[in-house]
Amino acid sequence: MKLRLVVLFCLAAFNLLNAQNVKPKNIIILIGDGMGINYVGASLLQDPNSPFKEFKTIGLSITCSADKLITDSAAGATAIATGYLTNNKYISVDTVGNPLYTIFEHAEKLGLSTGVVVTATVTHATPGAFLGHSISRYDQNLIASQMAAQNFDVIIGGGLKYFLPKTLSGEREDNRNLLESLNSKNYSLPKNYSELKSVPKSITKLYALFEMDGLPESSKRNYTLGDLTKTALNHLRNDKDGFVIMVEGSQIDWAGHDHKSKELINEMNDFSSAVTEALNFAKEDGNTLVVITSDHETGGMSVTNGNRDGSELELSYSSGGHTPSPVGIFAYGPGEELFKGIMNMNNIGQKLFKLLDPSFKF
Repeated sequence: MKLRLVVLFCLAAFNLLNAQNVKPKNIIILIGDGMGINYVGASLLQDPNSPFKEFKTIGLSITCSADKLITDSAAGATAIATGYLTNNKYISVDTVGNPLYTIFEHAEKLGLSTGVVVTATVTHATPGAFLGHSISRYDQNLIASQMAAQNFDVIIGGGLKYFLPKTLSGEREDNRNLLESLNSKNYSLPKNYSELKSVPKSITKLYALFEMDGLPESSKRNYTLGDLTKTALNHLRNDKDGFVIMVEGSQIDWAGHDHKSKELINEMNDFSSAVTEALNFAKEDGNTLVVITSDHETGGMSVTNGNRDGSELELSYSSGGHTPSPVGIFAYGPGEELFKGIMNMNNIGQKLFKLLDPSFKF
């Protein structure tokens, strides 16, 4: 018995050491906004082919922010994007407002490509934490300006109004047309999904802003988050040095806030399509890490009734806002062992930094 325990301990230590010495070429981060454990449970119950069933490495994330028991998306995404906790409503700045170094900034410094795919505005709280810095998540004009000044590679989502002046039906009061700035930097600027599909895969720089605000909910689109994710990956894979991408199922959270159960399931299915594409890419590539988590739980949702086959699920809610319930972490690929167990949300960010660059110091 003692010998068996020693062997198991040594094996665990070897696996952890091996994980710490791994450096995946590519990292795909998928964030289901508001996606608590019961959201994943509902998805598993009603979808016998759920891609979540493929994960063997699973952990739990404690989502408290620096100043609140219950985090918002800004502080939650900042923890993942920077490895540090901050206050609610803060976008990749510390608790006194100083900019925090993001994993996208480090990826760019290392010569890797970067990408974001979301169904909200690309300047919203979650993508904003990867792409900019602000003491207010609501200053989306500032985030757009910061994005246009950087060299991020593939940006797909909504939020066109934050890139256009008011004279062009946008929200900007500085009269700047950021699309002109992006065009001068040789970005491709497809205006809809049809145009995006027509962009040659060899193109490495693109901004696809389909809507003035967020994208339509999943049931009202003729494309999925998985379609957008697959397209982004096809462009990012051109970089022989690798890439980091963040994909968000943004509207899972919106359905949870509004207690719209049908829409919640639809948005989870839409998010699952992106998980499938990420896993397909990782399996084919062999050197890609996929990490799925959430910034917080929304609504205190639970499954309270339904049919044995998972149809006609009845969902109940204990809150109209966020809750402090831990959320899941699902990992696949080189370094996945680091995401087992229970950890604070910023530990996810720290582990991602270390896998991207083993010499990085916090």
